Amino acid sequence: MPLEKAIPLLKDAGFKILDMNFYDWALPGSLFLTDDWRKWIEMIKDVADENGVTFVQGHAYTFDYASLDANSAEYKYQQDLVERSLDCLAILGTKVCVTHPATCRTIHLVKDSKALALKYMSELADYADMYGMRIAVENMCDKIEPYQRKYFVSCEEIADFFASTNDKRLGLCWDFEHGLLMKHQQEEILTELNDVLIATHVSDSFSNVDTDLMHVPPFFGRGNNWASIMAMLKRINYQGCFSFESHNFTNWLPDEVLTTGLKLCHQIGVKLLALSEEDSKKSSR
Repeated sequence: MPLEKAIPLLKDAGFKILDMNFYDWALPGSLFLTDDWRKWIEMIKDVADENGVTFVQGHAYTFDYASLDANSAEYKYQQDLVERSLDCLAILGTKVCVTHPATCRTIHLVKDSKALALKYMSELADYADMYGMRIAVENMCDKIEPYQRKYFVSCEEIADFFASTNDKRLGLCWDFEHGLLMKHQQEEILTELNDVLIATHVSDSFSNVDTDLMHVPPFFGRGNNWASIMAMLKRINYQGCFSFESHNFTNWLPDEVLTTGLKLCHQIGVKLLALSEEDSKKSSR
């Protein structure tokens, strides 16, 4: 669905703050990939303004920067799209941009991946700094089947990364579905990492392996304890966006019931925020 048509539906469902994800807008046929990208994103900004919604958090275009020669034409093309996505987010007024760390397939996977991530993220923060935008590095999830280890999955790796940089332009985006798939003790991890947490991705999953069964709304999946998660976010005084990444719910809905599905997502969000307030009231008694 064209974004200029989706925005009014989201507004009517109750959403006032949106997340612009260029991971999705880099598919064939997207105007983002053409020379008309600026005209397109300026039109989207006009539609958002007309509907009274803002894009506070976004997701950069991402690629596996560890697998390409940094001097190659392919790397330059991919990185140009990353920077273009930040240009677009700046036009929308976005102040936090999420991106993925890559994994070096070497015998020193963690050491080499960390060194490359520190360099790449610092350079990306330099670019984002032109717009007063912060970069949020997202926690990853090992590929389950066939198994493939990834960097930036464990609490130790994430804490070590941030301990190795004093760059306050960098922060953490915590993806609760990735945490669920890795069977993390998420409340404990985020209590420890709360000083660097600046963004979230919020969703549930039915499956460890089938991507079509992932990225569904909270309470539709198989295991996140949302009452405990919301209480933890309240306790650590998290101030960033609570950004749903539940597209595999609405993707399957016919257009005739899409508005109903979006309203349900919004009501779930309202309920989750209420859970944090309920826990706060219990704690003060």
